[in-house]
Amino acid sequence: MMDKAQVARRQLGTALHMFLRRQDPVSVHCLAMGGGEIAEWLAEKAGAQSFKNHILDTFPDMDIREMRAIQRRKWNAFKHATTQKGEDRDDRMILDSFDPAENEHMLLIGWWDYGAAGLPRPIEAQAFEGWYLAKYPEKADPAYDMRTTHRIFPGLTALTPERQHARLEDVIRKFKKNGTVMNDLGTDRCPLVMPWYENRT
Repeated sequence: MMDKAQVARRQLGTALHMFLRRQDPVSVHCLAMGGGEIAEWLAEKAGAQSFKNHILDTFPDMDIREMRAIQRRKWNAFKHATTQKGEDRDDRMILDSFDPAENEHMLLIGWWDYGAAGLPRPIEAQAFEGWYLAKYPEKADPAYDMRTTHRIFPGLTALTPERQHARLEDVIRKFKKNGTVMNDLGTDRCPLVMPWYENRT
């Protein structure tokens, strides 16, 4: 039977699969947000610190409602045609302002929480986290040791977005050949887009 962890894994896995292949960013965004919402719940249910709580601890003056509104602004525009009162939504400015690069942040948050819940992550997700921190070093915790990240992704910030993406793909291919990494208990070896197994009696 499918549980919430598998629902999050399927959505986040498909979102990352599409992101790596430069496919439709609107779909990537919606899948990453949907899976990430469940992953946040899984992390907190497991007694771990979710990304949301990490942000609130770091910025205690932040309003949770304001944070949610910012985080879900594009997602709400993508998935809703009307307001809660049944009126047509005017999301033209929001839709026009959508930048596909925003998906990098949404994917990071979703996979962060999924891992915090104690669930194994695909090698693609593990590589993506390192790539993200190498691309946005200013977002890393000052106490985080970045030496391994910079060794795997040297000079990433100096590359064009296209070359940055290609570097991520190269690292994923390399680590898929690393038996130690692939056989680690923290690595989910299922494909990013998981097949559907029907229950048969």
